[in-house]
Amino acid sequence: DLDVRPDGLDTAGMSRKSFPEGFIFGTATSAYQVEGMTDKDGRGPCIWDPYVKAGNIASNATADLTVDQYHHYKEDIDIMAKLNFDAYRFSISWSRIFPNGTGEVNPLGVAYYNRLIDYMLEKGITPYANLYHYDLPLALQDKYNGLLSCDIV
Repeated sequence: DLDVRPDGLDTAGMSRKSFPEGFIFGTATSAYQVEGMTDKDGRGPCIWDPYVKAGNIASNATADLTVDQYHHYKEDIDIMAKLNFDAYRFSISWSRIFPNGTGEVNPLGVAYYNRLIDYMLEKGITPYANLYHYDLPLALQDKYNGLLSCDIV
């Protein structure tokens, strides 16, 4: 069985009834931190890729693999359902959808998010999509100087 209670936390008096009606219980992730597959299925580079590859992160960690939600999303969502979550806020990687920042859409990226959302709905979990979580396509950074340019908005 999955036990997610922190050590020493007294949950005896806590339940869903402890929260207002309509309160949404959920969890959240960032695409860059959980998806992995940074150079597969047509994903283009984002602003984090060259930074982490330069050895700026402890233990030379990168997002190349992470927890590989790209392949294990069903297992992750099954855990959410088992924990009785109502919602999952995930971010969409622009680099996965638009490898060059603009222009042609990557159908494999769109298919991944469709599978992710479809499985959430199948399990009764409401999807909340975050459209930007700090992983700007590198092409947009190079072309416009990132979000510092009014042209990018």
